Amino acid sequence: MGAKTIVVRGLGIILLLLAVLLIKSKPTIFDGNMNRMLPNQIGSSTGGRQVANKDDNVISSGGGEPANPKEMDKMLGNELPPSKDGRHQNSPNKEKSQGQRVIDNAASSGNKQPIMSKEKDTVLPNQNSANKDGGQGKNIDDNSVSSANDKPIISQGKDKALPNQNAANKDERQGKNTNNNTASSANVQPIISKENDKALPNQNTPNRNAGQENALKSKEQKVLANQNPPQKDGRESKDSGNNNAATSDLPTGTSSEKTGAHIFNRKQIYKVGDELLVRIIARDAYSRPKTIGGDFFTTMLSSRSPVNASTAGRIVDYGNGTYIARFVLGWPGLVTAAVRLIHSSEAVNILKKSRSHKIRRFFSCGFFDEKMNNTEWTSCTFNPIEKASYSENVCDFSRPDINVTWYCHRPKSAPCDPPVECRQDRNKSLRVDDLFTEEEKASLLKGYTDRVEVSANISVIVQKNDKGIEPKSLPQCGARLPEPASEGYWYNGTWYSLRCRVQRGFDRQAAIRCLRNKNIYLQGDSTLRQWYSDLAKTINTVDNPNESPKFLGPTVTTNHSNNINIHFRFHHFPVSGPPTRPMNVFSFAADDIMNIVGGPNVVFVLGLWAHFCAEPVETFRSRLYGIRHAIVYHHSKYPGTKFFVRSSNTRGFVTFSHLRDNSNWYAYQLLLEARDILGDLNVTIIDVWDMSLCQWHEHNVHPHHDVVLNHLDMFYSYICPL
Repeated sequence: MGAKTIVVRGLGIILLLLAVLLIKSKPTIFDGNMNRMLPNQIGSSTGGRQVANKDDNVISSGGGEPANPKEMDKMLGNELPPSKDGRHQNSPNKEKSQGQRVIDNAASSGNKQPIMSKEKDTVLPNQNSANKDGGQGKNIDDNSVSSANDKPIISQGKDKALPNQNAANKDERQGKNTNNNTASSANVQPIISKENDKALPNQNTPNRNAGQENALKSKEQKVLANQNPPQKDGRESKDSGNNNAATSDLPTGTSSEKTGAHIFNRKQIYKVGDELLVRIIARDAYSRPKTIGGDFFTTMLSSRSPVNASTAGRIVDYGNGTYIARFVLGWPGLVTAAVRLIHSSEAVNILKKSRSHKIRRFFSCGFFDEKMNNTEWTSCTFNPIEKASYSENVCDFSRPDINVTWYCHRPKSAPCDPPVECRQDRNKSLRVDDLFTEEEKASLLKGYTDRVEVSANISVIVQKNDKGIEPKSLPQCGARLPEPASEGYWYNGTWYSLRCRVQRGFDRQAAIRCLRNKNIYLQGDSTLRQWYSDLAKTINTVDNPNESPKFLGPTVTTNHSNNINIHFRFHHFPVSGPPTRPMNVFSFAADDIMNIVGGPNVVFVLGLWAHFCAEPVETFRSRLYGIRHAIVYHHSKYPGTKFFVRSSNTRGFVTFSHLRDNSNWYAYQLLLEARDILGDLNVTIIDVWDMSLCQWHEHNVHPHHDVVLNHLDMFYSYICPL
């Protein structure tokens, strides 16, 4: 009996051991849910291949394509009902969601499975802290960087885009928003192509037949000097929806330190007359390529030895963070390209907003009360939006016949007669600074205070060309000339125009021969007053012109022996600055144009820009449309009269208030407006923007005397063409 009992007990022990081994080797017998796939867990089949889900969408491992969040949530009963805003709700079992948390966005290394944490609040490497309610939706860091071998992770949080990832559509697809731009991984820089026909990351593929050149010629991408191609409604590049969207904790402004540039049409030999194309790739502070345009760059090609020479590049904005600067090689020797970011697209948007929605400059005018024998001051404006704040107490001095608006708050006692004097309300204007945040101020000032050039180490040697750039091949100077590839270049202090055949170095006798028997009318700002002063000195008039900065005119200076008369008058308000100015000295340009007696020996020059930069663009447009109507009317009676427009130039800045009102971006927009409104008339626009941009002198609203003399060489050449 003892032996039998021992055998029975031994068999029981053996069976128990076998049961334990069986349980360990095949757990699915006891729990059918153990082989179910957890959210964000990668299923594997024999041989290491990935298992496809019910919709045959392959779920990759850590080194493959990112798993689709929607498909992952559908797996075997682990799907949570979506909320109204498209995000997944927290698990109804609060304790379970805290006790066993899945790390949705943890970056796995290699091909290993994601790690599951069983501790409530333990944060694993590459995992963000979980919410106390067990859900990660609100605290997920959408900008977490994946490991070097991983693709960017698709986030489920409020449709936010990851770095280098376009914002997803509501149907979770990204195809419509990518613009065919491939998002690079977080730690990999985009590859810059050295081949002409290859598209860079975030760049549309150029046409095979010199697509960049076609872009220059297309109407939609009309390109002017050193500026993005204008749009019909205002010429600034438009932001492309949610492209390059970023989360709130990562700034995305274009960084001059991270932006790069390289030669686009590299070749072994460059000769005078060839073109040099430089491609600019805009990036933000995290080296991520920008996917929208609108940055305000300037470019210059220069030589310092054995000659001082320079030219400005013309920039094409492709609207996706890629730009092409086009230079014409005008002289032989070693040339070096420089690219400078003046305003990021984000700063340009601040300028647009300021110009459209903020009154930046305020005026007040004095009304004389004869009964009380005193002057009463009230607010005045050109802006109909500000006029609305006057309620019904308005004195309306607008001139619909010449398209001018001008409103003043009605004085309490003085009659609503035209004001006797006006001035800028400087104190009230300065308070506009408070409407800008510190971040906006820093963004606007950065391009001017830092003076940081884009990293571009670009130099080439230009060989002589037997023919060179022959002036005889250029057209005769006149109105409505075709747009050149470049306005010209500086060479040892002399400007060589590439628009038309400009005679250089007019001396006194040559200038007098050109202007003999001419009546020249100049109406504009102090930059045109510089022309008046130098013209008077050159032709040796009998009286010296008044060069006071407060001098407004009207005046005339004469060379009697050669019957040359030069008139000057400051343009009508808006006029910036605190001095009080008598209103009887001003006249609207449109009135003067329609009233003067014209003919072949009459020249009228307009120079309206510097005081209009701080005004809403509609004020400048309306003034130009009135001038356009006046020119058409004048030419119907006197077709021989020559009309000129002296364009804007660059300027320097000292304070934020000065930059806020007078940014060079504003000045360039006014040049584009003048081209659009007056360019199809028999009017010559003397474009001095490029001359100013690549000059060797400091940028100043009043150009150096040497620069002004080169302006006048062009002026003479248009009046007396070769």
